[in-house]
Amino acid sequence: MSRRFPAPRLPEPGQRVTLDAATSHHLLRVSLVPRGRAVVLFDGAGRECEGLLVQVDGGLAVVEATAPPRAAAAGAPLVLLMGLPRKPAWERVLRMGTELGVTCFLPFPAERSVATGLHPERWGRILRSATAQCGRGDEPKLLCCGDLRAALDAAEVPRRLALQPGAPRPAPPGEDGLALLVGPEGGLGEGELALAAAAGFAAAA
Repeated sequence: MSRRFPAPRLPEPGQRVTLDAATSHHLLRVSLVPRGRAVVLFDGAGRECEGLLVQVDGGLAVVEATAPPRAAAAGAPLVLLMGLPRKPAWERVLRMGTELGVTCFLPFPAERSVATGLHPERWGRILRSATAQCGRGDEPKLLCCGDLRAALDAAEVPRRLALQPGAPRPAPPGEDGLALLVGPEGGLGEGELALAAAAGFAAAA
């Protein structure tokens, strides 16, 4: 299976694209892809194309497309609203959520969040790396929200569940997708649960 890397644009067959410094480092120094090896480029918007690493220019990888861009398979929307946990846990959620098909992350500072501050640039880099490693053609969206109300308003999926211990187990998600609300280490407060219920989030385990 060809390794996957993000590209600033997807070239047509016979055309070339130069990858940025971070992606080139990962391709050349971490993945050790040799010249002439096939790779897959993706644009993070649901498209991808096959290509060959043809040269290195000033430390930057140059890839020539061997097939036209195509749409990558897209699944049902899966939105994760999460009260910010501590840094290691949240970054693990970003990586594993990307692998599991989350299409949009909506982090927010919850009443019981210990972590402080939003870091969209670092989190965006984690998402790009996880997208490349797991073979997705679409990079998840990241919308940092100032509070739970803003996250609820941004979750544009009809089926909504707030995960709580002891609640009923939900039915499998359908084609319309699913929005999941999860608290930080200490869970969601009573006021937050009431706010979620008013926004159409049903309790589920």
